[in-house]
Amino acid sequence: MEVGYPSVWRFFADALIDVRMPLFAFIAGVVYALRPLVLADAFRFFIGKFHRIFVPGVVASVFFWLVCNLIFSSGFAYGANPVATVLLSTGHFWFLQAILLIFLIVGVLDAALKYRFTTFLFLGALALTLVWKLLPIPDVRYLKINSAVYLAPYFLLGLLLFRYHEAIMARQRIIIVVATCLFCLGVLLNIGVYQETGQLSRNRFDLQSLALGIGIILLTQFMFPKIGLFDRLAAYSFTIYLYHPVGTGAVRRVIEVLDINSTALHFTIGVTAGFVLPCLIHTMADRFDWSRRMLLGLRPKNAALLT
Repeated sequence: MEVGYPSVWRFFADALIDVRMPLFAFIAGVVYALRPLVLADAFRFFIGKFHRIFVPGVVASVFFWLVCNLIFSSGFAYGANPVATVLLSTGHFWFLQAILLIFLIVGVLDAALKYRFTTFLFLGALALTLVWKLLPIPDVRYLKINSAVYLAPYFLLGLLLFRYHEAIMARQRIIIVVATCLFCLGVLLNIGVYQETGQLSRNRFDLQSLALGIGIILLTQFMFPKIGLFDRLAAYSFTIYLYHPVGTGAVRRVIEVLDINSTALHFTIGVTAGFVLPCLIHTMADRFDWSRRMLLGLRPKNAALLT
């Protein structure tokens, strides 16, 4: 949907900017904490990430490039540079390249420091984010270094909470109070930006973004009730991320053809399709070893059973 202010839909979409991708980065940090990099086995670690993230990401990225350029002549990948497409620099695939860079840099630092200085890495990532735009660092073509810097604090937050789980749970009440204060600070700063500019903040490298993102993630972690549906969707989450434009794009084209002007209907059906169609893709791809590897980033079922 392409709606502007003061539409409630634009408020809703922009209000979630500070938590959507940071939450995925937080989860990636937790996943890394389960099996952190070991320097002696670094090659195997990165080959695993290559197969799990890069390969299915490139398959999906090239798929959308072909559809947008050869079939519809429109869409987020229309006119995109093929090199950028393969290197995951277009559309929503920027997150995959950024998270791979984080796995590389944070993983090596974490292992080199013998997993002892996670808190300092987190604080360093926070400081780097706040001063990043002030540093005379040129953009590197095709590399999402800015995005990696933006997501690093949330990745390290996930790592920190998992690695020191017992100590953190012992201080749960204090953390909830701090998280609530961060959330309120982020909201107040965002309101100030809206009053000045007429729209919510789009700066991802400021105190407002960090406070709101970290506050919401912590409150979600400690206070959000467990929902069975979300647990069931977790297995499909990567495929939903990769292929949700299949559903949302299809709904948008149908609604345009039918000349339906209901934004609420567009939103409801689009979000539903953005979940359902990727889940169908995942279910079909899960049947064959080659598609498990190429589309889902999963090992063949027989290999998974043996390990």
